Amino acid sequence: MTARVVGSLFITATAAGVVSAATQGTTRGVMVFVMAVAIAFIAPTLFPVLKAHGEGLAMGYVVARTLEVVFLMSAIAPLAHVHIDEVWGHASAVYFCVSVALLNVLLFRSKLVPRWISVWALVAVVPYLAGAVLVLLDVLAQTQAAVLFVPLALNEMVLAVWLLTRGLSAAPGPDVREQGEPGLVESH
Repeated sequence: MTARVVGSLFITATAAGVVSAATQGTTRGVMVFVMAVAIAFIAPTLFPVLKAHGEGLAMGYVVARTLEVVFLMSAIAPLAHVHIDEVWGHASAVYFCVSVALLNVLLFRSKLVPRWISVWALVAVVPYLAGAVLVLLDVLAQTQAAVLFVPLALNEMVLAVWLLTRGLSAAPGPDVREQGEPGLVESH
């Protein structure tokens, strides 16, 4: 159930983010709000599962996602007079990148999803962060940096679909010692 909820939240956040990037005014503000609400529920929903594989990293993930939401929400004025402050919105991308790194280190270590998904995210977060910083520094326009965001956006959708269709594996926590390859549960 946790995997399905998180998968749905990832899809909601990404879809709302794409719509917000393609629109202006009130619609954009509402979509950023929807994205922020979805993001706000992802980390606390995953925390009970992730903490068994590294409580400090799991808590860091919750904090990074919370800061991302704070920056997103401060980018929106009250919906009656919507205004998106691009600096605050792009600053949230830095916390998003930190959260991606923390989540995917935990996913890689725990084998809750296939490792190739985590490795892909850890590689894709580098150009995403570079694009976000270049937009913040006004070196690139959002439209120019968009190509740097695509690999991680695709990764998040693959992760979301995996969670919806396959769920999380039953990999043991770090305190469980099984014979054979770490992370695999042997059946007898």
